[in-house]
Amino acid sequence: MTTFNDGKPYHGSEAVQDGKLTGATDGTDYFYFFCPMCPDKRLLRLLDYEVRAKEEKHPYADHVDVVAPKGFTLAFKLLCDKCLFTDFVKVSNMGWQGGTHKQALAR
Repeated sequence: MTTFNDGKPYHGSEAVQDGKLTGATDGTDYFYFFCPMCPDKRLLRLLDYEVRAKEEKHPYADHVDVVAPKGFTLAFKLLCDKCLFTDFVKVSNMGWQGGTHKQALAR
């Protein structure tokens, strides 16, 4: 059985923090991350993923009007086939719960 990142510790680098990792949907509803190193919005491939956290009751249920049915954090390993940039990013509904991107960066 294989483990995420071969069981080694990981954390996204500065290249994917502070608003440097961006992305968009394409002609459908699929979301793509753009390589932060390539100037032409080269798409990053998702190499692997892991469910990092899972909560049956959302931790902010008592603080929001519309409650998510459960909490989760997903981790993804990313690769740019052009420049070979490799990194990690997490997507979660258990952290910052509103406001603006600028406010989140100031935290």
